[in-house]
Amino acid sequence: MKNRWISLLLVLALVISLPLAVEADMLTSLDVYATARFSRSWPVYSGPGEFYTRANSGKAAYGGGVCRVYGVMDEWIMIGYGMTNGGYRIGYISKDAISGMSNVKGSINYNLSFSGATVWTREDCYLTDDPIVTFADVYKIEKGTLMTALATMGTEWTYVEFVGGSQLIRGFVRTQYITDDPSLPTPTPLPTPFYPPYYPTATPNPNYPGTALLQSLTHNCPNTGIMAPAAFSPYQNVYLLTVADWVSRVTFTPVAMDYNATITVNGQYIRSGQTSQVFNMTDKPQAVTIQVTSGNASNTYTVYLQRRPSEKRTRVSAGYINQVYMKGEEWRISADLVTVKYSGEDYNSGNLSTFENDTYYLYDHVVDPHCDFYYGTKANSFRAYNVQEFLNNYLLYGNSLYTIVYIEDKIVAVFPYGADY
Repeated sequence: MKNRWISLLLVLALVISLPLAVEADMLTSLDVYATARFSRSWPVYSGPGEFYTRANSGKAAYGGGVCRVYGVMDEWIMIGYGMTNGGYRIGYISKDAISGMSNVKGSINYNLSFSGATVWTREDCYLTDDPIVTFADVYKIEKGTLMTALATMGTEWTYVEFVGGSQLIRGFVRTQYITDDPSLPTPTPLPTPFYPPYYPTATPNPNYPGTALLQSLTHNCPNTGIMAPAAFSPYQNVYLLTVADWVSRVTFTPVAMDYNATITVNGQYIRSGQTSQVFNMTDKPQAVTIQVTSGNASNTYTVYLQRRPSEKRTRVSAGYINQVYMKGEEWRISADLVTVKYSGEDYNSGNLSTFENDTYYLYDHVVDPHCDFYYGTKANSFRAYNVQEFLNNYLLYGNSLYTIVYIEDKIVAVFPYGADY
């Protein structure tokens, strides 16, 4: 708290006046940088401290991949990184990220520091954290706002810091809008009004048909069968069940919330609580669909069934989604793949897992027409009724790391990554 107020007072008390427009070369230049990759996601702040603003409604995060490294300042690293929506963001991540840094190209400045010049805005203008690609406006600044000029990027942009509402904020303003002459603008009282950036709101959790849900779903392989996700939920529609390589017959027992609901398993009718037909196992993956119908409501669950090991094994991976796009008549997902590592080879240790970014390449797969999409966080996910809804919302929660289930060459399920899947 002490450091925060010292920083605020410095912004308000700086009285050094440098002829910015004429002597911009007296400010630090951000035109030189290195590139590197960090092994995990990190929260991103506009300045070197958690008391600075954080974009994306407080959820901005670097999700992985190659980024620019402008330098290290105390306990923070100033980086620039591309976002999946085509934009760019410059901000700060914790210095702890250095332990997972790799693929370094260029010389990293481990003693990054900035000049300090007191300036004002000539007229109403906007701040951006993307002076590279889209120049998107993220903050409105009123004429006469007092700020500190820290650095330049080319001749068009000046890197500044000022008090926005009750928080410090850093970003880029077009150089033409600022001056070191306080007589030019009519200063406005500090603090200036805060205009948080606009980001669309996620759609609410869909209203599932309450009478067309399963209460439970069990199988006949409790000793070798491992379901992912491990715990059944009426609102989770896609599962992956792997069994030992010697298992030859699998059955399912679905129990509906409505005892009078109609249940079909791969089209064959069974009553709630009864055992399904036998699924004979081979080394080839297969899908089991369980449809629940009650009145006019209907809901379908899919279990992807697979022996382990198999040369055509169903895979559960995690990846930083780079692009969701349509090619021809097919939707595709491009992701920076990471590998899920289960904590035990026998899968008997709680199904806990971690991920390791050990591939360093993009993979690109077709999305199955019946793929199940969830966005949000592991603890609070929302089902997307189609790929377009997922595309509109999957970046709103600060991270593009998702669990991806695919059989052979088609993605069949996508949901927020969690280490206990």
